[in-house]
Amino acid sequence: MRKVLGLLAAAVLFVSAFPAIASAAPNGNASKAGEAKGACDYECLTGMVNQYLKALLAHDPGELPLARNVRYTENTIPLKVGEALWGTISSVGDYRIYFADPQAGEAGVEATIRENGTPAILLLRFRVVSGKITEIETLVHRNADDAKALEAFGHPNPVWSQPVQASQQTSRQVMAKDANIYFDGILQSNGNMVPFDLRCNRILDGYQDTNHPGVKGWFHKGSFEPDAMNIRDNMNTGIWSYIHSIEPRRIVVVDQKMGIVLGMFMFNHPGNVKYAHVKGVGDVPMPPIVRHPSSVLMGEFFKIENGKIRQIEGISVALPFGAGEGWEAPRAAHRGN
Repeated sequence: MRKVLGLLAAAVLFVSAFPAIASAAPNGNASKAGEAKGACDYECLTGMVNQYLKALLAHDPGELPLARNVRYTENTIPLKVGEALWGTISSVGDYRIYFADPQAGEAGVEATIRENGTPAILLLRFRVVSGKITEIETLVHRNADDAKALEAFGHPNPVWSQPVQASQQTSRQVMAKDANIYFDGILQSNGNMVPFDLRCNRILDGYQDTNHPGVKGWFHKGSFEPDAMNIRDNMNTGIWSYIHSIEPRRIVVVDQKMGIVLGMFMFNHPGNVKYAHVKGVGDVPMPPIVRHPSSVLMGEFFKIENGKIRQIEGISVALPFGAGEGWEAPRAAHRGN
């Protein structure tokens, strides 16, 4: 929650990037069985994520099975497929987390990338209907330092690529509910109401702001180091009180196999909260970055095991206060049902 990857010759990049993409996915190839049935199963969806990344690197959306009226946004702005990131991406890094939801036909990936050599973080999700991509939503966090920080982890936490044992899987409804309770906990400064696994850490925009001692984060004050706390105690301090609302909330992927919930959540900050009143510490000043009206779209995802939140990660896109998310037009709500 702290804040919100030289350009090579295209032919050389295109050839060299593809093996890495295929090897990083849980399953590199689309499932022919799924295609034959007119549906896209887990392997089909993750294979299509790789197909998308290949097409993106080739700067050629014609390589994708796009629906005639495919809807595409980048950082909330409606665009034509082929614009913006399609013209600037120069590589995809090894840091990648995949997710797929065969029941909803949704899939996606978080990945470090480079745009004309500059580090950035991509969060992609798309919807597949009858073998065609009908929706594409991309968030690009264009902050080189944050992208480098994410890459510095070397690889994602192993929990993201470990399937949840059948005995520890959680229903779609409960997975979606757990994610929403997390945001309620932020608004109420009440980590006790959230079903945290206390091994849980949060990495947003490449920065780990829990169980991270010795760093001076936004709210560091003397011996008060909320970034060194576990996630529940961190939330209980009240330092996130500058967040007035988290709406709208859209849960777009419920990956029961991996136990991952992905959603898009708008954090709204009026900018009028100057201090957090922390018990035993006193008034902790709000950082300048939240002392003006703003909204931040968070693409955030949760690892859920045995009904508890095991890990959190995501990226942000800073927007003007009250900005839309680009998906306000009527659309069948997906809340994990």
